[in-house]
Amino acid sequence: MLIVVLLGLAGLLTAGYFAWQGNYTIYDGDDVTLVSGRFQTVAEVLAAANVAVRPEDAVEPALDDTAVPATAIVIQRAQPITVHTANGQQTYWSLAPTLGAFLAETGLTIGRTDQVTADGRSLSFDQLAQIPLPTRLEIGSFHNVTIVNGGARQTLRTAAQTVGAALAEAGITVYAADGVEPPLGSWITPDMTIEVQPSFPVTIQADGGVIQTRTHYTNPLDIVAEAGIGLVGFDYTIPGPETAVSPNATIQVIRVTEDFRMEDEPIAYTTVWQAMPDMDLDTQAVVSPGVPGLARNRVRVRYENGVEVSQEVDGQWVAREPVNEVIGYGTKITIGVVQTEQGPREYWRVVRMRVTSYTAASSGKSPGDPGYGITASGLPAGKGVVAIDRNVVPFRSEVFVPGYGVAIAGDTGGGVRGRWIDLGWDKDNYESWTGFVDVYYLTPVPAAEDINYILPSVLP
Repeated sequence: MLIVVLLGLAGLLTAGYFAWQGNYTIYDGDDVTLVSGRFQTVAEVLAAANVAVRPEDAVEPALDDTAVPATAIVIQRAQPITVHTANGQQTYWSLAPTLGAFLAETGLTIGRTDQVTADGRSLSFDQLAQIPLPTRLEIGSFHNVTIVNGGARQTLRTAAQTVGAALAEAGITVYAADGVEPPLGSWITPDMTIEVQPSFPVTIQADGGVIQTRTHYTNPLDIVAEAGIGLVGFDYTIPGPETAVSPNATIQVIRVTEDFRMEDEPIAYTTVWQAMPDMDLDTQAVVSPGVPGLARNRVRVRYENGVEVSQEVDGQWVAREPVNEVIGYGTKITIGVVQTEQGPREYWRVVRMRVTSYTAASSGKSPGDPGYGITASGLPAGKGVVAIDRNVVPFRSEVFVPGYGVAIAGDTGGGVRGRWIDLGWDKDNYESWTGFVDVYYLTPVPAAEDINYILPSVLP
């Protein structure tokens, strides 16, 4: 009967159902923790003390051992070591006292020619087994690179051999339209700076179509070239290359073509006057007709997206020279006789003119003016002195106006131009004349150089 009881008690102890009541001491490095209570296993004691352990930590007694108050619990913490290789970075936890023991524990292999750095210190192959366990281990050739990604900047120590691998290690995803400088396939060099220009959406309108694309360029010319759209000749973009393109902008490609056409325009001929001594004065005749010339213009026409926007003369030449018109004018003077109040007088020309009347008071000068009542010839204004255009009637010559009489062409009114005669009157015998009269140019005949053989053809 006693043997049966003892066997049952042993079974209970073996099953862990027996719990010890008492005080437990936990040594965790330099920290000491006391716990009181009834616990079955070491793991329960640590849980009650809120002490967490990693699988790599060493706990004595073991976690599933029976907790005994008289037996202290000692924890030896595993140390982290970050191992960085060309394949990436991994953190291990180890109780190994030396780097050599750690390498043996983890199965990491280092060749004699591999470059090894422990906590920033370069090691030779023969030193690996001797040095204490470091916190950071680099196996391979590492370089510091600076990555500028848009507005963000970070420094990366990497064993990657190419720019693309370094960006992947830094967790930066590069899209096809992103800009990377140096290019993704470039070799990593010490202290390299890698610039990543993230792409953004733009719209391109070209050749009647719309293209939605992404780009990292800001120059419109680079953007359309990247999209495979060529600019030929005078083609251009809106906005132009001087404007930086922003996200969601629209770029218009303007196709410019040019064409040429010929246009003719007449060249006016010149009228040449030719004196004809056998023709009577104040008669004219066409000696030879004029023929207009022909100017031929080459016009450059500019089209933008098929619409005409401008044209300009690109070249001009004379296709046909004009032929001058020659008009003969008579210079033969025939003396005639006209009956005046003074009797018959000889005249050498008769010209139809517009007629008006004026007095000193209507000449535009006030009575107090020193020149009041004095004509251009110095004669006093009044009957017998008329105002004329010197280019039509020789100045200071005599003329006869039927109904008015013989007069001196001795005044030149400011408004008297062309075939117009202004009859002078005294204030007391003023007569208002309007209409048209024949004016006789009385002899003597002036010198040929003083005669205007070609008078205006239109009456004022």
